[in-house]
Amino acid sequence: MGSRLMHLIIAYKIAERCKITDRDSFVLGGLAPDAVSPKDLSHYYEGHIRDNSRRINGRGFLHKYSSMYQPYILGYYTHLVADQLWLSGFYFPWLKKRMESDPSIHTLYHEDFRMLNPWLIDYYDIRDVLVEVLESEGRIEDLEEVASGDVIDFLPAALEDLRQQSGGKKRLDVFSFEQIIGYIETSVDKGAQAIQEVGRHQ
Repeated sequence: MGSRLMHLIIAYKIAERCKITDRDSFVLGGLAPDAVSPKDLSHYYEGHIRDNSRRINGRGFLHKYSSMYQPYILGYYTHLVADQLWLSGFYFPWLKKRMESDPSIHTLYHEDFRMLNPWLIDYYDIRDVLVEVLESEGRIEDLEEVASGDVIDFLPAALEDLRQQSGGKKRLDVFSFEQIIGYIETSVDKGAQAIQEVGRHQ
């Protein structure tokens, strides 16, 4: 799945594109599903990894919480859309097999995520505005799968990502920078489309 920072960028870009009035609550919702562990309930997983039937039931989440504060719920929903894209575009086509054949890949890809943080911040020139969002008083809902306190406790880790400086390592081991930019931009496209689809059915 995408990193904390990737999800923050995706949610922020969708909020911009869709002209979400309460940007801060929307972006905080976009971070929320990763605030708990394990993530099976918060990500509305169905199916199994072993037979490649694992998927995310984003519509099920949206239906359950349709009566709650919309910006936060819609931000959360776009996180699920982005993670479904990761499953179908990265994990099942090639990453799962690589991790099965070489267990060190799991560690290496998380190291790639840490390495990518300052690169993505520079590429999108987004540090200050995301710090502003994370330090805002955006509305965080209490959900059965992710309590508001879980999200509040998660914010310092996200802020630390934004403070991270480039290290000595100059290359990624598992992904390419172009792949990750493609993932972020496609997630923004799909997330914005999903938000527009929700609007058409309200």
